[in-house]
Amino acid sequence: MTHSETKIAILILSAGASNRMGSTTKQLLPWRDTTLLGNAIRSAKQASCSTVAIVLGSHANTIQKQVEDEKVQIVFNKNWKSGLGSSISCGIKALEKNEMKYEAVLILLVDQPFIDTAYLNLLITNYLNSGNGIIATNYFDKAGVPAIFDKTYFPELKKLNTDQGARDLLKKYEKEVSLLDPQGKAEDMDTLDDYYKAVKKLK
Repeated sequence: MTHSETKIAILILSAGASNRMGSTTKQLLPWRDTTLLGNAIRSAKQASCSTVAIVLGSHANTIQKQVEDEKVQIVFNKNWKSGLGSSISCGIKALEKNEMKYEAVLILLVDQPFIDTAYLNLLITNYLNSGNGIIATNYFDKAGVPAIFDKTYFPELKKLNTDQGARDLLKKYEKEVSLLDPQGKAEDMDTLDDYYKAVKKLK
């Protein structure tokens, strides 16, 4: 499977203010030899996709300076305070303006640093081979992101505007969703305590 064969865009959601992190800009916290956002970009760029886009909002100018050399599409969400749903909507609208007509989009969060290229490719392979329109990550029998949505769901993804992200959509179409076991890779970090615990696991 090569990049040219898969008209799939990876959309990294990186617009939140991370209020529970205090004054820290979560996206730029150190991770291995880069940052949380740098790690997500690296994993995405090495996956079998044709485009990587990041949605920025809070601290957009500061974060943009850190990723200018990454050769990724940068999308600015003016309504980032509305939550994840608005960032998904903004990202899909931006991708649809590209010349490439994407078959699907893979939605990825910036604060799940153990999600690696291998898992992203597993999602993509399942999408290409299963015939299911949505491949999502299994959280105790509930569907969540990272998840791939076929282009048939783009109109509804563009209407999202709440902090629920795609959760309601995943519930609405649960019969069309195939769940993948993330094998412990899907933990996210909402607080600095979560972050420090995750860093310890790297050692």
